[in-house]
Amino acid sequence: MNKQEFLTAIRRDGGQFRADKIVVATGQEKLTGNGVVRVANGVFRIEVILDDATKAPDLPAGIHGRSDFWTINGVIDNGIHFCLSGLPHRSSKHWGAKEQVALMFSTNRLELEPSGFDRMTHQEITEQLENVRVNLPPESQGVPSTEVTTEQMTPSAQTGDPSIEVCFEAVIPDFKLIAHNGGTDIIEKNDFLGEQSRSSRDTFFGEVQEWQFGLVQREADLHVHLRSKPGYHSQGETQDEQRFQAFLNALAFTHGQHAWPFSIEHRRDGKLVRDCVQLHKAVARTPHAPFSERLAFSALAGQLSWNFQEVLQTICAFFRSDSKLSRETTHLLYLCREAGSANVPYRITLLSLCNLLESLIQAIYAERIKPQKLVETEAFEAAKQQVCDDLKQKSSQLADPVALQRILAILANAESTNARMKFDSVVEHLGLKPEDDWRRLFKLWQDSRNPLSHRLAENDESEQSVKEDMAAESNIAGAINCMVLKLTGYSGYVQRSVFEDRYVVI
Repeated sequence: MNKQEFLTAIRRDGGQFRADKIVVATGQEKLTGNGVVRVANGVFRIEVILDDATKAPDLPAGIHGRSDFWTINGVIDNGIHFCLSGLPHRSSKHWGAKEQVALMFSTNRLELEPSGFDRMTHQEITEQLENVRVNLPPESQGVPSTEVTTEQMTPSAQTGDPSIEVCFEAVIPDFKLIAHNGGTDIIEKNDFLGEQSRSSRDTFFGEVQEWQFGLVQREADLHVHLRSKPGYHSQGETQDEQRFQAFLNALAFTHGQHAWPFSIEHRRDGKLVRDCVQLHKAVARTPHAPFSERLAFSALAGQLSWNFQEVLQTICAFFRSDSKLSRETTHLLYLCREAGSANVPYRITLLSLCNLLESLIQAIYAERIKPQKLVETEAFEAAKQQVCDDLKQKSSQLADPVALQRILAILANAESTNARMKFDSVVEHLGLKPEDDWRRLFKLWQDSRNPLSHRLAENDESEQSVKEDMAAESNIAGAINCMVLKLTGYSGYVQRSVFEDRYVVI
């Protein structure tokens, strides 16, 4: 079985493959064996039958982190070398002519080990083929060479530039691209019917910072190609991965769906440094995406000005900054997609979005605004302390000292800003307008965030109540999108409320 056949087979549940030469490294010892790899319910289930049943380890108990994981290596069907990390979740013993012990592992991710030319850079391949040619007998010297030509070499190899050619290729299942600026032309030739052609508008390509990208729709899957431009100076595989993940995060945000690849290949100057497959049983998708196919089509038809490439450039630059705020925002958007997925009850979605909006406001305020208000904060704290001291001095004059203690406890916990003040500061900082719209949004958020004021106590399931809840969900999700987009530096059209089909310019 070759790699492509393996990738096709594991897309379906029920696949089963023989696994040989398995080595399980526990950290204390190495266990060897053979077994099977099965695909069931979106995960790989690996059963390892140990060569020596007397060396069966005890199953790990308690709470463990990644540093405690075991490493499992093996070969599937004599051709696919794999590696994974995990802990056994079950073991079994069989008695008979020969005692057998089996360890069971479960994971949704396999790292595939490169082989052949995939383990070499373009330069290394060229050198090796040249050595083979030089060592051929004289009568074979005229045989056409299969070495890499100057035209096939990377720009860095041609010029001696120390830059690295980096390439990512990934497949994201069930991911529909919202915008297209290119396509595929297919020409068929038949001896009787002659030549026929057909075209499909299925591609979006462009540039983001020092990268070129191509997004190609192949039926339900999106094929992602990300390649460094000449002159790109990579600081290592970790930086490459961070750049690629930032691009995937931008795709996920703009489309309202987790951009979780089924397969990823990462190459540096042609050498395959990472090759992994990951199964996903269900991927969250929210209807509250900031952009839509309708917006992209209107821009293509010339009805408005909007450029998907510029959108990706702006959002990518923010996510790749890897700042504390960008990391918080990335995780918050992940939770928004999870909260808005189809299997979540709409009231849980609404309450979750209310909390996430508050979390976003707190994060922006803490990182962008609070440092500029240190003088005001210090003045408030000084005034609060002065008031508390004055009240303590008058305690002997009060008939009820217990009431005074309660007042002092409330004052001691008072903050210089409340939720409304932080909300207004963030709206002003981001330049969100019109102000009346955002004032109404704050009132809507206040009414929706508390389950008691949200009519849950009365269990109101009237049609009007459901409509109000859906409108609130749509507007609060749209507010999160608008704030994140302004945070990235984006200006332009956005879906302000998906359910109400309302677009605005921010």
